[in-house]
Amino acid sequence: MKALSCAAMATQTPNGEGGPNYTTEIRPWSDLPEDVLVPVIQRLLICDRIRFRAVCKGWRLPVDIIQGLFFPVPKLPWTMEYTWRKTTDSNRTLSICKLREPDLGRRSRSYIVEIGMIEGRSNFVDAEACASQDGWVLFSKEEGKGSLLFFLFSPFNKQVVSLPRLESDRFDIATFSSGPNSPDCVVFVAHPPESGKICISVFRHCGDDMTWNSYLFDLPAYFDSVESVAYMNGSFYCYFGCFFRLTCFKIANQEWQIIRIKSLPTYQNVIVNDDASVFTFTSPNYLLECDGELLLACPAKDTQRHNQDCFFLFRLDWQLKAWGRKNALGGGAIFLGKTSFWVSPGGETENVANRVHHHTGGSADFFLSPRDCPLGSLEEQRKKFQICYHPCTEGLKTIWIAPPREF
Repeated sequence: MKALSCAAMATQTPNGEGGPNYTTEIRPWSDLPEDVLVPVIQRLLICDRIRFRAVCKGWRLPVDIIQGLFFPVPKLPWTMEYTWRKTTDSNRTLSICKLREPDLGRRSRSYIVEIGMIEGRSNFVDAEACASQDGWVLFSKEEGKGSLLFFLFSPFNKQVVSLPRLESDRFDIATFSSGPNSPDCVVFVAHPPESGKICISVFRHCGDDMTWNSYLFDLPAYFDSVESVAYMNGSFYCYFGCFFRLTCFKIANQEWQIIRIKSLPTYQNVIVNDDASVFTFTSPNYLLECDGELLLACPAKDTQRHNQDCFFLFRLDWQLKAWGRKNALGGGAIFLGKTSFWVSPGGETENVANRVHHHTGGSADFFLSPRDCPLGSLEEQRKKFQICYHPCTEGLKTIWIAPPREF
């Protein structure tokens, strides 16, 4: 059957007697008026809006009209599943990249970003996702001896932003402050400590200097490798994974500061549900920003309850320079992974309120905050909760990703 190339639209105009006069106008689908396109695009989800504007030039809509429309921004992170594999064709890569939104009581949607033999993806082969922000993912891979390649990729519009090569053979952790469209976009790389020194490499995407800047700072010999990084208020905070050690790198003046923690939290023989439980803490730990505060999520196993997994949350008290327990999320939710998120209460968050979601090994398990749902009844409580995040497709890697604020 031949596809229709034009649309018929009825328009109403007054006739000479004051009544309506209907006329039919034939227009190509690529030339629909804005008053037809706008109501359609306002009813679409974010991935469908991007696809809608990509259909043809006439459907893109001017930027000023898009910015004037109200689009509800999803609060909860999605998951991105991916793999890129080398093939016998040197010009093409076997690509699988999908986005999956959370299941919030309606049918959960999975979007295919790209699948099949794709050109221009050779740099993606063997690349690992390091972090995500504002709908973008930071990838890294080794590029020959003593050289690292970093690039940013947005699965929402398939845009790739290449970064200059970084002359180094290894790094502990890499993240970035915001999407590359922001003038505040800074890529941050922490290298392994060596001989009482640590090297920090920084790249400003929107600056005039298109090279990496590396800084060498003193570091006590008893500090381990950087285990987690959080960006907050123009600074990158590094957690070193042992005895709650913390440092701060200020972007504005490249200042490096060791934050002296005066007292450590007591986390042995914690009382939960009036029962004495002994917890064995494991790794990795996760540092994240929460409404202007720093939180630390520490995984543990309850040795009195068959090594049941759980998380302890600590909040940094800046005045006392001490970590204190945070027992309740107050209706909010936490998502832990290579990038960790705090999501404020209300709206979509009600579906996952008071949960700590953890992405590991392709599955997104969740835990309940102790005061909101006591750990002693964890398994019983978990059965009452809807599963909003499902295991990723076997054979694919995955990472949390927050949908962009605008497209």
